[in-house]
Amino acid sequence: MVAGVKLKSLDSMKSIACWTLFISYMTCVQCFRCSYVPPKVEDVLNPVHLEPSSHVRKRSISQPLRIKVFYDTSVYRLPVEKFEIINDTILPEALAYWERTLMVRPTLVPIRLNRKCPNNQAFSPDQDPYLYCNEYCENVTTCGEVAVPEEHLEPCRVCDRTGRYCQTQPGPRGRGIAEADFVFYVSSMQTERCFKGQTVAYAAHCQQEASTDRPIAGHANLCPHSISTKPQDMDTLLSTVKHEILHALGFSVSLYAYFRDRNGYPLTPRERNGKPSVNKELQTHKWSERVMRKVMRTNWKIHGGSISKISWIMVTPRVVEEARRHFNCSYLEGAEVEDQGEDGTRLTHWEKRLFENEAMTGTHTQNPVYSRITLALMEDTGWYLPNYDQAQPLKWGHNLGCDFALKSCKDWIDSRRARGVTIHPFCDKVKKDPLETECTESRDSVALCNLVDHGEELEPVFQNFDSIPGVPSAELGRHGGSVILADYCPYIQEFTWNSKNTVVRGSRCQFPENNPQDEKNFALEYYGPGSKCFNHNKEMWEERTCHQVRQWPHWGSGCYKYACSNGRLQIEVANYTYTCYHSKQEIKIQLQYSGWLHIGTIVCPPCREICANEGMDCDADLVKASYLQAEKYFHKDRLLCCAGRQSAVALVWLALLLLAVLR
Repeated sequence: MVAGVKLKSLDSMKSIACWTLFISYMTCVQCFRCSYVPPKVEDVLNPVHLEPSSHVRKRSISQPLRIKVFYDTSVYRLPVEKFEIINDTILPEALAYWERTLMVRPTLVPIRLNRKCPNNQAFSPDQDPYLYCNEYCENVTTCGEVAVPEEHLEPCRVCDRTGRYCQTQPGPRGRGIAEADFVFYVSSMQTERCFKGQTVAYAAHCQQEASTDRPIAGHANLCPHSISTKPQDMDTLLSTVKHEILHALGFSVSLYAYFRDRNGYPLTPRERNGKPSVNKELQTHKWSERVMRKVMRTNWKIHGGSISKISWIMVTPRVVEEARRHFNCSYLEGAEVEDQGEDGTRLTHWEKRLFENEAMTGTHTQNPVYSRITLALMEDTGWYLPNYDQAQPLKWGHNLGCDFALKSCKDWIDSRRARGVTIHPFCDKVKKDPLETECTESRDSVALCNLVDHGEELEPVFQNFDSIPGVPSAELGRHGGSVILADYCPYIQEFTWNSKNTVVRGSRCQFPENNPQDEKNFALEYYGPGSKCFNHNKEMWEERTCHQVRQWPHWGSGCYKYACSNGRLQIEVANYTYTCYHSKQEIKIQLQYSGWLHIGTIVCPPCREICANEGMDCDADLVKASYLQAEKYFHKDRLLCCAGRQSAVALVWLALLLLAVLR
């Protein structure tokens, strides 16, 4: 499922002097929703004994994580192109990322998994580290949709129904999986879950190691109908698979109760059977307040007043440290987790309002990154030591302080408006025709404010405005951001153009596939490597011939090639280079292209905003008089029209108009 803007063409409108073409866009920004379902207590088999606990716990966390992958036969039934993308690109890159990012205590013996016991009931005889089923073992042991091969399993061990006369049944012991720390079974079946919200993939752990509780086996199912082969979808597909793998490795509400401190001791008390107690409502093990706890946010501002709101906060040590550093808030309790959605979304992802494009939020919207906060959570499991050099910068919320991290988005918007400063990262421009686009903060994409009229009153807790420009007060309660998990807080977001429910192109600047067709490239955009988003001014772009004028009511920003050279930012338009001499300088474009004269304006951002990342020191801005003089040398095309022919055409149009009036 891809974010979209549906494109509709209306009949062109003609006048005597010009022909103006209007195109109406109906926006519909959608998201990839994570379809993770945490395994219930009975779905995870009893802990797997590999080595004596005393041996394992003495080892330092120094082994780069080794993941061994095994395909179900369904993967080989994928169409060739989809199989090649999964086998050659997506899975290798996703697994390699976590293998170079996470270190574990090394597993020195082959992994042999437990067999499934009927009703998951097993006995643990005194002085015996292995578990024994009640009378018999199930014929097939599964991990997700995949049947675990016999050679990966321990032999069947059973006791009678009283727990006595325990024995290992005859048969060879499987060779196990050597030189691995995690076993990953992958299938590609169009299961019922695949039809829910156009799910791309889902994953979970299925068995844990006995001495530290670390997951050692998991599964992923890749929904075949949702696997895209389009180049522009590869980043999203890769991030989705990485996201699901991390759920299996540890980021799961079903594993919080098993987290350990840096010395290997459980953060959550254990019962006599060595396991945490069970939360029957969530059907998972209860975690202690050393892992995650409720916090009451008082004076939470909403439309017309304030309320008290409960938030769930991850409070493990490294997460607290990284969250405080990220937001620049010294008394922040920790990192807030998602409080909306179903069981697989709620409590198992970061809060979307606060961590928008962090890859471990509950829905993918744009440019996902795996931040230091996510790696900190993996460290706080007690099972991993992350390589923080592999973390990606998270700009959303960075250094915005305690007011951003602890208060509602309405509170933030109101206080910023009162001070006369930008309400970024939120926005208050309603999506409507004509579309006025903007740029994302990174300038990687053309974007829109996702504030929409939902057609009905939102719940009071999600009503975030007392006023919106152009919206009657009676309709304020219907307006909110289109991303529900972000608490309906509106923000700038990438989108796609859709036609007849088919994605035409996206708005990310780096992908050549997003280039508009020549006849629709009114603003002379270029999408591809070396391209960034630049703002236009407030006027529509025009296309002219001697006899026609077309205005396109989608305007506001576009993607263009750029270069950082000789201390200046340079923007390339239709193979002509324009130099930015001053922040907010307006470059007038007037170029012939595909039989039309294109007229519009591109606004220069501060040079350092783009070129600092290119390693270039920007020269000081020129004074206006100096850069206006330099602009005289910018290339400009002009229309050369035959005056007589123009007059004749005008007379024809005038005659037609008079005839229409007389009729």
